[in-house]
Amino acid sequence: MSSGIIVLGAGLAGLSAAHHLGGECEVFEREEYIGGHCRTKRVEGFNFDEGAHVFFGKDDCSREFVLDPLNQELIHHRAEIWNNYGDRRYGRYPVQANANALPADLSARCVLDFIEAVRQPDQEVLNYADWCYATLGKTFAEQFLLRYARKVWTVEPDELNTDWVASKVGGRISRPSLEQVIRGAIDPNPQELNYLTGFCYPASGGFGRIVDPLASGTTNVRLGCGVVGIEAEARRITFSDGTVRHYVAAISTIPLPTLVQLTVDAPAEVREAAACLMWTSVRCVNLGVARPGVGPGHWVYFYDRDIPFFRVSFPSKFASANAPAGCSSISCEIAYSRRKPLDVNGLVGRTVDALKHTGLLLESDTIVLEDVIDIPYAYVVFDFNREPSLRIIHSWMEEVAIYPCGRFGEWGYHWSFEAIGSGQRVARRVADRLEIGAGSTEIRYAEGQRLYSGS
Repeated sequence: MSSGIIVLGAGLAGLSAAHHLGGECEVFEREEYIGGHCRTKRVEGFNFDEGAHVFFGKDDCSREFVLDPLNQELIHHRAEIWNNYGDRRYGRYPVQANANALPADLSARCVLDFIEAVRQPDQEVLNYADWCYATLGKTFAEQFLLRYARKVWTVEPDELNTDWVASKVGGRISRPSLEQVIRGAIDPNPQELNYLTGFCYPASGGFGRIVDPLASGTTNVRLGCGVVGIEAEARRITFSDGTVRHYVAAISTIPLPTLVQLTVDAPAEVREAAACLMWTSVRCVNLGVARPGVGPGHWVYFYDRDIPFFRVSFPSKFASANAPAGCSSISCEIAYSRRKPLDVNGLVGRTVDALKHTGLLLESDTIVLEDVIDIPYAYVVFDFNREPSLRIIHSWMEEVAIYPCGRFGEWGYHWSFEAIGSGQRVARRVADRLEIGAGSTEIRYAEGQRLYSGS
């Protein structure tokens, strides 16, 4: 028996939507596991997440679905985040408040250019590159922020807007005061200037453990059952095991380009809009090392374009259970996209060489495990095609009763707690639009039009 409400995807957003619908739905998941991007891969005693995943939500959803139910099972950390400045030179993040780690001449240029930027009248900011110059000055911008943007977003910084820079927990990139910049250039004691100063992480099971509370309340999940075709006008979805479902409402966490591609009757303008969306993929090269305590802090950012990875994290520092006794784990994130294809030949070897060049690995280190995780959809790129494309795609989805949910349905920059909130928000929207008759599975639109009735 089906209510006619379908949830596509059993990641945090999809599970949250199903939970908030009170079980009045079916959940279909392409993979053989739940959790989506929050999964943890367990191999030979090591736990590897899909990159550097940590939890720092503090809102009501965070408390209800993660902090309270897991409680004593969470380890609370003060975030230790570092930057690499070439070769084996490291300093605390963010560079704009901790420039003392830079060579003296570079640090001086950073400070002088920041002062010049502060003195300038308000400038017109048309794109992310403009924002970096106006906010931090020429040297901070060119040596760090713009270099990093090219590595992680795989496009030129002037192709990006600034919609993603701020968030509800604070600015993703901080502008310090002049006093903080000067102090950071002369004082070796690190300054914390970041939206993320602390985080929690499960003591066992890896980051994927945070999915368990939501999953425990969602029973009607079909694993290994992905979408192979959608007939939007007919409100019909076909799945990989041959199952066919008619829906009155479908909540989709499927990445928008894939969703549109799967829909046989998507209009041409919708297909054109989906083709304009830009995203980056990530390949994680994961290593197990037979030495404890590898790496500074919890993770490190890399700006050098000759280094393949943009970030390296150390999962064994998040929780000791992430690696066997006496070992460390390293996860190296490498971005690629249609604009910047990835050469996979010899990738692990190039990564190991770069880790040795930057001093994170020693020549004497023994690597006991090599593993690779590919993430085809990792980050949404906030370019100038995004907003007009979303207006077209989301408007069409509204017309065919498909509700976008989560990072790649809403096509935004969602952290894990924001994904849970997205599921809650979309479930309420569906519930407001549909009326579920007491004692039956009859579903009506709020205006009274009967669409589906089951017994």
